Amino acid sequence: MTILVLNAGSSSLKCQVFAFPAGCSVARAGVERVGQAKARLKLEREGAEPVVEERGFRDHLEAIERVLELLHAGPEPLGIDAVGHRVVHAAEAFTGSVPVTPAVLEALETFSHLAPLHNPPNLAGIRACLAVLPGVPMVCVFDNALHHTLAEEVWLCGLPRRLYTDERIRRYGFHGVAFRSIFDRVTRLLGRPLTELRVVSLMLGSGCTANAFDRGRSVSISTGFTPPEGLVQSTRCGDLDAGCVVAMLRAGWPPARVGDLLNRESGLKGVSQVGPDARDIEEADTPSARLAEAAFVHRAVQYVGGYTADMGGLDVLAFGGGIGQNAPAMRAAIGARMSHLGLRLDAAANAACVTGAEGIVSAADSRVAVVVTAVDEEWVIARDTYEVVTG
Repeated sequence: MTILVLNAGSSSLKCQVFAFPAGCSVARAGVERVGQAKARLKLEREGAEPVVEERGFRDHLEAIERVLELLHAGPEPLGIDAVGHRVVHAAEAFTGSVPVTPAVLEALETFSHLAPLHNPPNLAGIRACLAVLPGVPMVCVFDNALHHTLAEEVWLCGLPRRLYTDERIRRYGFHGVAFRSIFDRVTRLLGRPLTELRVVSLMLGSGCTANAFDRGRSVSISTGFTPPEGLVQSTRCGDLDAGCVVAMLRAGWPPARVGDLLNRESGLKGVSQVGPDARDIEEADTPSARLAEAAFVHRAVQYVGGYTADMGGLDVLAFGGGIGQNAPAMRAAIGARMSHLGLRLDAAANAACVTGAEGIVSAADSRVAVVVTAVDEEWVIARDTYEVVTG
């Protein structure tokens, strides 16, 4: 079975094609600047030269049509038997991956306001695939589904109960697909099952989430009702006193402008005054850049410590994502604040774990295993799609 995995952003498209049941990747494609006059498409497949094009794509439909044309071209055309879609938010509607149906699409529309940066483009990608590949089975894999095991006292907000019963305002949590990929890597690297381990995972990238996974169950998550809560992120603020939002509204800021600031102008970008990319901030020799890094580390340490207390101990600290996997200085700064737990990094192993490498970076005498992992959300989505389609 040939499975196309689609991860649609507001102006981007990431695709990967897998052959199952082997589960191997046979092609990948990316389109940047969808909707602009000069979009860039790159497609790579085994046994062929990469294809790079710069052309206009009016929308996701045109971009997907071109990707499929290229996959069908050549001496060995790739036909698509199923499609898996990453979807960020489905509130409480689904606790696992499900086939795409009209009812599912309606639910995603209903909850789009909870993930305004993600759900609308996710829906655009699904609808484009339905138009281009009629009759091909499709599956939604949800970012918040992993966290349906949270206890009520964890997901409930300290608000009047009617705001949950009437508006479904509660903690949901995100990056579940990424955490599932991290857990796969942790068990392989350590050779131990998750049911034996208390794991805190730091998914540190453009979006950042901390997760506590206690012997097989997600028990706490830093992102909440919407993705901006929790850690300092590249452009999202992280934890914020609700009074700050009230103050902005009283000052006359429109709600849409407040939402844009919290999602797109805050976090590392807002504090550093350099930009959202941790690499640029690390290179910048300014007080605001150092302050942004310190705030980033401080918030991560708070969550690791809190989750360790919740679980009654810590067996594994796992790093994933663009920052988590490629910023040894950031890992070292976080690890140094965890020495009271008996956690010690191996400086050489940590420094060597960059540019996509993964491995165990804790010292031999560390009481906590520290693991740096690759994150392959597309493979997790493909696996789920295969399992749902084949039953």
